[in-house]
Amino acid sequence: KGKYLPIPLDKAATIVSTRGMFFDEASTVERMIFPDWTPKTFKGVPFQLVDPQGDKARNVILLHGPQGTKAPTMPKSVTVPCNTSARAIHLLSGASGWGYQGGTARETVSMIVRLHYEDGKIEDHQLKDGVHFADYIRKIDVPGSEFAFALRGQQIRYLAVLPKREVLIKEIEFVKGPDRTAPIVMAVTVETR
Repeated sequence: KGKYLPIPLDKAATIVSTRGMFFDEASTVERMIFPDWTPKTFKGVPFQLVDPQGDKARNVILLHGPQGTKAPTMPKSVTVPCNTSARAIHLLSGASGWGYQGGTARETVSMIVRLHYEDGKIEDHQLKDGVHFADYIRKIDVPGSEFAFALRGQQIRYLAVLPKREVLIKEIEFVKGPDRTAPIVMAVTVETR
């Protein structure tokens, strides 16, 4: 184990990002496509992407949202293994369907990052629309995350969650918040203690 531990999302992924993700699989606008699917680095943090193999393999986590045709069929929570203590959990995320598009932010909870510690305790980190999350459709800046990569015209952002405890984290759970957004997680890397 080095300082950074990329968490593979292949088993947890819920949708193929190279097809339309929100209304119509044929829609070219509703896709999030990297020029290639090799590992990426942002601010020194390595991220491991899941290669969708054209449009065959699920490669991102899209959580439930009340709108569109696809988001209502997505799960309200997804869990990935961690099995280490963490200084930080780095995410290529911060983009959603029906997210903040500028103007006055609603600051509703889009997604909760729920840490399940080995001793049974749980710690929630609320990520808010208009603070940490913005709509995927174009580059829209919000204060709690940073623009990371342009995926054709769409955006994926970077943010980090800082665990409050030094105890081993068994699992990281991504839980849909109560608002109308459909949050996306493209990659997760744990920075070990």
